Amino acid sequence: MSKKSVLKMSALAVAFAAAAAPITAAAEVTGSLGISNFYLWRGQDLSNGGAVVSGSLDYSHGSGAYAGVWTSSETVFGTGAGGEYDAYLGFAGEAGGLSYDLSYVSYMYPGIDQGFGEQGEFILGLGLGDFGLTYYTSVYKFPGTDLEIGDDDYLTLSYAYDKFGFMVGTWMLDAADSDYTHVDISYSPVENLTFTASKIVAADDLAATASAPAFTPADEQDVLINVGYAFSF
Repeated sequence: MSKKSVLKMSALAVAFAAAAAPITAAAEVTGSLGISNFYLWRGQDLSNGGAVVSGSLDYSHGSGAYAGVWTSSETVFGTGAGGEYDAYLGFAGEAGGLSYDLSYVSYMYPGIDQGFGEQGEFILGLGLGDFGLTYYTSVYKFPGTDLEIGDDDYLTLSYAYDKFGFMVGTWMLDAADSDYTHVDISYSPVENLTFTASKIVAADDLAATASAPAFTPADEQDVLINVGYAFSF
């Protein structure tokens, strides 16, 4: 299972989401805590082998609207970014057996002064039975750059069978010759505990410099073995 992105939102937006739904719909506030041996993200070890503690606080409405915040203790490739704080707002539902989830997430790193709305993604997830298809497209507002909405895209195809999960993810970056594809295979022997093996299986020549400094091309990266334990409350 991939990391769940979550999004910080204003009290006004929460109120709007609640007001837009029937007043009879139930609302719920939940939380989660997790720990893993490193931060596995899109086929990469984002914390350079450092253990990660994470947690979330989520609000969901019976209408399908939801919002929340997620935080992690990780440091991005030793850049001094410190912990990560994500915030999300979305709407999920089901129609004719097809599930859907449309959301926006903002990624924040106080250690490098990256605030709300400067880097984010619009995300559309579709599910049918045990299959899932999720599309992410970037939203940038970095001062002094020419990056725009849709310059970087990420697409995943997943399948779940019993205690196993399979996912193929492709990151399509705006920079030339910088795309790469990874495969994740996960196994959950008991509730809340997940083992994941991840491998970059294809990468363009410049994928390392375009995505992150610690990333290595497909034929040079070992299989990453991630162990994570997470529970909700």
